[in-house]
Amino acid sequence: MIHVIVNAGARVGRKAKASDVIEKALKAHGKTYRIYPVKEPGETKLLCEQICSEPGPQTIWVAGGDGTAYEAINGIKPRDDLRVAYLPAGSGNDLARGLGIPSDLNKALGKLLSAKGHKDFDYGEMDLIPGGKTCFAGSSGIGYDAKVCVEVNESKLKKRLNRFGLGKLAYFLVAIKQVFVNPRFNMTLIADGGMSRSYSDVIFVCMMNHPYEGGGLKMAPKADPCDGKITVTFAYNISPLKVLFVLPRLMRGTHLKLKNVVTFDCTELELITDRKQYVHNDGEVVGMVRHLKVRCGEGKLHMPM
Repeated sequence: MIHVIVNAGARVGRKAKASDVIEKALKAHGKTYRIYPVKEPGETKLLCEQICSEPGPQTIWVAGGDGTAYEAINGIKPRDDLRVAYLPAGSGNDLARGLGIPSDLNKALGKLLSAKGHKDFDYGEMDLIPGGKTCFAGSSGIGYDAKVCVEVNESKLKKRLNRFGLGKLAYFLVAIKQVFVNPRFNMTLIADGGMSRSYSDVIFVCMMNHPYEGGGLKMAPKADPCDGKITVTFAYNISPLKVLFVLPRLMRGTHLKLKNVVTFDCTELELITDRKQYVHNDGEVVGMVRHLKVRCGEGKLHMPM
């Protein structure tokens, strides 16, 4: 049995429902399945929890955007007899990019249905202090990029642009604005329990399982989703005007060559800031805190490949 959890509003192009495309492919391959169209926040997480609580081998396919993947990873309990697949059906689809999954739903389905084995992928765990534990499938960030997510999610701009297949443009427009209005912060980093280092005038800190966030920005070009590590990238002490010239380089991943852009890998990270900052996981805002801890999740996600 394949449990297919799909964003009810997800479409392929402007007309076909993602759920209809997936069902057609499953029928053509003679698969046994059940489709769960989700409409409300929290449904995906709850369904994943319920399916993972059932005994015996289970297979979960999750179809939607990065926000749907975020809900799923917070409901999934990795285990040896669980197979999890992600099908891109959103506007950003950063997780698909990072995991090497075709961004076209039909191509992704073809690759998934022809899979002969599986590959093990990481996910991230985060402790918000205070705020409790949350997980992320691919990307997390504090500061500038999280504030961009806040404004995009609170505005109607993204929904309007999505009607014309231009959802990424919303992130770009808000990103330009936030360069000038989002306040900087000071922070202390402690990686893998070692010596702490402090930085001032920090713009953002990204904690990544794979290279991409924000609809294709290559924030951590060297991040490996299978290496058991979190890749940290942050920038500090760069003037707003210079940041404007950095943004195009994020698309190519060449920003790491710039002064005051730092990247490193670790298994655990503790971050303390001098003022509360917004935090996002997979583009979903999860809180506003001064203190957080991040690590690779226990276990692996077994994805058919």
